[in-house]
Amino acid sequence: MPDTLERIGPYRLVRRLGEGGMGVVHLGIEPGGGQVAVKVLHPHVAADLKARDRLVREVETMRRVRSPRVAQVLDAELSGPTPYIVTRYAPGRTLERTVLEDGPLAPREVIRVARGLCEALVSIHAANVIHRDLKPANVILVDGDPLVIDFGIAHLVNATRLTQTGMFIGTPGYLAPEIIRDGEISQACDVFALAATVFFAATGQPPFGTGPFEKICYSILEGRAQLDLAPPWLRKWLAGAFEVDPSLRPTAQTMLRMAYALDPDAPVAPDPVLDQGTRVLNQDDPGTRVLDPGPPGTGTRVLDPDPGPRTRVLDDGAQHPAGGTRVLEDDYRDLLPPVRYVEPAPPPAPPPAPPAAPPHARPAPPPPYPDQRVAGYPPPPPAGAPRPDLPPPASPPPAARPHAPERPRPVYRTRHPVIAALLLTILVALACVLPVPVSAFAVVAALCLRVADHLLGDLADRRSLGGASAGDGLWVVLGTPWALLKSAFATIVTLPVAAMFAMIVWGALTYIGNLTTDVAAAYAAGAFTAGLFVLPGGSRPRRAVRNALTGLIRSPGAAMVTTLSVGTVAFFTVMFCLNNRASWVPWRPPSQVIDDLIRRGQDSVAGLLGGIIGDLMDTLGMGFLNFWA
Repeated sequence: MPDTLERIGPYRLVRRLGEGGMGVVHLGIEPGGGQVAVKVLHPHVAADLKARDRLVREVETMRRVRSPRVAQVLDAELSGPTPYIVTRYAPGRTLERTVLEDGPLAPREVIRVARGLCEALVSIHAANVIHRDLKPANVILVDGDPLVIDFGIAHLVNATRLTQTGMFIGTPGYLAPEIIRDGEISQACDVFALAATVFFAATGQPPFGTGPFEKICYSILEGRAQLDLAPPWLRKWLAGAFEVDPSLRPTAQTMLRMAYALDPDAPVAPDPVLDQGTRVLNQDDPGTRVLDPGPPGTGTRVLDPDPGPRTRVLDDGAQHPAGGTRVLEDDYRDLLPPVRYVEPAPPPAPPPAPPAAPPHARPAPPPPYPDQRVAGYPPPPPAGAPRPDLPPPASPPPAARPHAPERPRPVYRTRHPVIAALLLTILVALACVLPVPVSAFAVVAALCLRVADHLLGDLADRRSLGGASAGDGLWVVLGTPWALLKSAFATIVTLPVAAMFAMIVWGALTYIGNLTTDVAAAYAAGAFTAGLFVLPGGSRPRRAVRNALTGLIRSPGAAMVTTLSVGTVAFFTVMFCLNNRASWVPWRPPSQVIDDLIRRGQDSVAGLLGGIIGDLMDTLGMGFLNFWA
C-alpha cells in the first residue's frame, strides 16, 4: 500500500500529507536533505492504463506551466511498478481546511487569494492548459498567498479526452455548466471554478448550496448562485464568472484586472427599492395614480379616479382608516389578458365489439389489473395472503430481462520474470549444444534488444513531455542510427566481461570438474550466452524482454498458458542437450585448435587465448578484426 512505504526511488517518505481518488501524497526527503511532496498512485489505480495516462498528463501539464503560484514538478517515475511524481513542498494548509477551521477569510485576505488565483490561471492558460479541478482543496495557502496544486485531471487544449462519453470528472459545486452537459471544455471552466473558490473563501459556503448531487447540478445549470451571501463589493466580480454561457464569462486576464480594482472600503450603490408606494408612471394620465402616497397602512387607492359601473368601493376611506378598497364588477373579463386553453382531445373511438361467443364456450379471461401502486409500494402482506389488488406475477420473457452493466476488466500488466528466465534457459541450453551459432545469435539478439530499449525509452520520454504526436514514427526512424551506435558500443564493452566469465567456467570445469576440453568449452559457451543478459551491462536487454512480454501477455490465463508452454519447451531442450554432444560447426573443436597452437609453440596462456579467438574469427570470416594476430 502507498501509505506503508518507507522509501520510493531516492526519496525517504516521512509522513502522509493527504489522500485523493488517484493516490496518496507523502512528505519526502530528497537525497540532498530538502523536503518534497511525493504523490504515489493507489495500487488499483496504477494497474489502470487510463490512470497512468492521467499521471503522464499531469507531469506533462505541470512542466508546461511556469509560475510561482503553481506547484513545480521536480521529478517523476511513470513506468515503474509504483508510479509517482515529486513536486515542490508547500508548508501550509489548504484553503478548504483553513476556512472550515478558522471561518471565512477577511476582506483583504479574500482579495489577496483572488489576485493570486487569477495570476495562477493566467500562467496556466498561457501554457495552453486547462486545470479542470480548481477548488479550495487544491489551493494551499503559503503565508497568505495561494499555491495551485494537483493537475490530476487537467488536460491540454485540443487533446484527446480520456473520459468516456456521458461521464465527467470533477468536484460538484465547482463544475462549470458545460462540463455537466458534457459540452466543449474550455478555459472558461477554470474561470467559473475560480469564482466558486473565491466565493467559498469569502463566505465559508459553496456558491450553489449543499444537498444531493442532482440538486447542486440543477442549480449550476440554472445559474442560481447564492450571490446575496457574498459581500456586496465582491458580487459584481463574481456575477460575470458565474454566467451559464461560457462565451459571456471574462478571461482570467480580465478577472485579474478586475481583482486589482476590488476595494472592500469603497461605497457600494444600494439596490433600487420602491419607497412610499408605487410612483406615477405618467402624470398626464388620470388613470394612473400612486397606490400608496402616504405612510404605510393608509390603504390602497383606486386605479381609476372616476368610479364607473365596473368599479365600486368595498371600504370607504371616510369611514375607515384603511382609505377604501375598490373591487371589480361582474363584467371584469375584458380587463384580463386573453388565455388560450388547449383544445380538448376528441374522445377515443370505442373498440370494436368482440364476436359473439359460441354456446358452451369458455368465458374470456378478465382484463389485466391496473397498477394501483400510486404513492409507493404497499407493505408486504403476510406469507400466503392473497393480493387481489395486484396482477398475477409473470416473469418477463428472456429477451426483455434487463442485464446488469458489465464492469470494466482491470488491465493486466506484469513483468513475467518466470517466462523470461525460461526463455534464457532455452537459449543457454542450445548454446551448450551449438556453441558457435547460438553464441553469435545471442550477441546479435543482445544488440537488437539494446537498440529497441533505447528507441522506446527515448520515445516514452518524448511523449511524457509533449504527448503523442504524428511525428513519433519519424522520430524512431531518425533516432535508429544513434541508438544503434550506442548499443554497439555497449555490446562491445560487455563482450569481454561475458568472455572472462566463460573462461572462468571453462577453467573450473576442466581443472576442478575433470571434464574434457570440448565438454567444458560447450558449458563455457552457455555461460557466455547467459552472461550477456545477467552480468553487469545486461539491464537494457532484460528490460526490453520484460517490456515485450508485458505488452504481449495481457491476461492471467494467457500468462499461465505461456508459462506452461515455455516451461515444457525448456524442459525438453535441457534434456536433449544433456544427452547429446556439442557440435562446433562451423568451427573446429577447441581441443584440436589447442593442439595446433601448442605444436606452433604458443603454449602460454595469452598465446592460447589469442590463438583460439583468432582461429575462431578466421573460421567465421572475420579475421580482419583480429588485430593481435
